Amino acid sequence: MTDNQARASSYLSSIRNIEKRLNNKRLELEALRYKASGAGAIRYDKDRVQSTPEDFLVKAMGDIIQIEKQIEKEEREVEKKKGRAYSIVRKMDKAEHRIIIEWYYFNGLSMIDAATRMNIAERTAYYLRDDALEGFGKLM
Repeated sequence: MTDNQARASSYLSSIRNIEKRLNNKRLELEALRYKASGAGAIRYDKDRVQSTPEDFLVKAMGDIIQIEKQIEKEEREVEKKKGRAYSIVRKMDKAEHRIIIEWYYFNGLSMIDAATRMNIAERTAYYLRDDALEGFGKLM
């Protein structure tokens, strides 16, 4: 892997990784909101109740606010990186380079799925991706 390919792959992979983290945080936030709504809150059928509903809600709300702030920060970061990446991709000469980067890195398709959609062999898709990364890295 050349320096250009490594730099481009690292940059584009970081976008995918941030988006995966964002999805996990959104799921965590949804679960916290569900619990805080009362559907999954304190069970009173136990012998002892460890905390009051108010204590649970205060902690849950604090956690919700913290996760929302993290999500907002990471959304801004990924949008900034995506904006830069899209501007670089638009400058690429070959349409198949733009497509493979967009499908693999931005849309999260596997290389097999991208190859199938492009009607090319999987190995050809990998070569195409490597060429696209080289071009992307040069434009960075």
